Amino acid sequence: MKNTIRLKSIKVHQSIGNFYLTSIDPQNLLEMSRVDRRRIENDEEVIGIQRELKPEKVRQIKKYLSTNKATFPNSIILNAEKKYVVNITDDSIELEINENTFTIIDGQHRLEGFRDNPISNFDLIISIFIELENDEQAEIFTTINSQQTKVDPSHNLHLELESKLYTPIKMMIEIAQAFSYDKESPWFNNIKLMKNSNKGMISLSAFVRPLNAFTFNDNDYYLIKNILDKSPKEFPSFNELNYDNKKYIFWDFYKNRDFNSTYKILYNYFKALSIVLNKDWLNEKSLLNKTTGYNASMKLFKDLFNEGISQNDLSYDFFFSKLSRMNRLNGQINSEQFGASGYKASNDLYNEMKKNIS
Repeated sequence: MKNTIRLKSIKVHQSIGNFYLTSIDPQNLLEMSRVDRRRIENDEEVIGIQRELKPEKVRQIKKYLSTNKATFPNSIILNAEKKYVVNITDDSIELEINENTFTIIDGQHRLEGFRDNPISNFDLIISIFIELENDEQAEIFTTINSQQTKVDPSHNLHLELESKLYTPIKMMIEIAQAFSYDKESPWFNNIKLMKNSNKGMISLSAFVRPLNAFTFNDNDYYLIKNILDKSPKEFPSFNELNYDNKKYIFWDFYKNRDFNSTYKILYNYFKALSIVLNKDWLNEKSLLNKTTGYNASMKLFKDLFNEGISQNDLSYDFFFSKLSRMNRLNGQINSEQFGASGYKASNDLYNEMKKNIS
């Protein structure tokens, strides 16, 4: 006798035809599904619907699922072979439990996050199509993954500010805001804090990205949020995370919620840089305050920070004494010298800066 599962469902009609909206335990879905991926058979590539599974993405999802407020409110899209559909009524669908019952059209990484990782009281929303042709499945996958509007990275940062949790990202966004609002700041009014803003030299997301990298390992983001969520009344010690303070130079500042020292150290550096390279600073023709130059100068900042820590000196005078050695670059930081953009241009500029101050 065949093992079956009956799911309460809603019948949905759209231009492509009917499909059934329901929910299922992730372990049941793992037991009943397969993924049609690109593969090699008989020395020829066979075109499947799905891309190769990305292990790092699966690890991130598993970390996210360990948090207290994990949710997947959008559906995993499936195609069921007709021979495995036992019965359909107005409010339910009964299916045979077979490893080939479903082909996953979209959502393979979300589902893989539950493999060898059972989560109690967590159902997945699924949309079940029946007997779709391969080209129809491919079209659905392509539409979902290429036609959706991507969320602006700076918009995501503004959403982070709305969180009640004081994450390291939130602290660094506040640092960026302070630099843009402070009339004494070298960056005054030159960080684009709002989406589609024409006012400023660099976007909020580009400004914050290196600061985040100096503070915590991005792979630990959900772990940090979970620790914060479990300590609503007091800021946690984060003893679970043992970071190298030469790599994550702002981690201890974040743990101590020391916004003021973080801002002051960065202020000292940017102020010195703006004076030594005054012909390039906030010059539209220069790369210095754009993403390419900013990334190069932040790599240099990290080097000088670690040197300053060893000398117990992160003052303006310390940074100025180091940076003044590269004054011959003043007015020369442009695309003709280093390329317009990209990792190579940024790295070439960093190496030139480093060479001059060494």
